[in-house]
Amino acid sequence: MNSVSLVGRLTKDPELRYIPGTGTAVATFTIAINRDYTKKDGTREVDFIPVEVIGKAAEFCANYITKGRLIAIQGSIRVDRYQTQSGENRTFTKVNTRSIEALDYKNTSQQDINPTFEPTAGLDPNGFTAIDDDDIPF
Repeated sequence: MNSVSLVGRLTKDPELRYIPGTGTAVATFTIAINRDYTKKDGTREVDFIPVEVIGKAAEFCANYITKGRLIAIQGSIRVDRYQTQSGENRTFTKVNTRSIEALDYKNTSQQDINPTFEPTAGLDPNGFTAIDDDDIPF
């Protein structure tokens, strides 16, 4: 069985491209994951895992997931083998992702947190209209 679940932070914004001919979206990025132990000097090592997302999930990544965001992914390990122009055999290991979930909220500016409200006629400063109806039980 080839199954992997990872939680980590994006090291940069996802790169989105489309496969020629089919138009399928493909997003690639790298996540940083701290190892679960500390060294004698108190530091932790970090693993940088390449990730590939295909389809609608790739477009979600490109639109909503940015550098530094904490994400959870589920997928499988894929090992691609290729040969360089000089004839060297190389391998590249990545996670082929089936599902992705953002685990934290996107950073927002103070303006987004407290939008300015301008009351209109007939509304109180909180934006509500008073209702005087005897049928309402409260």
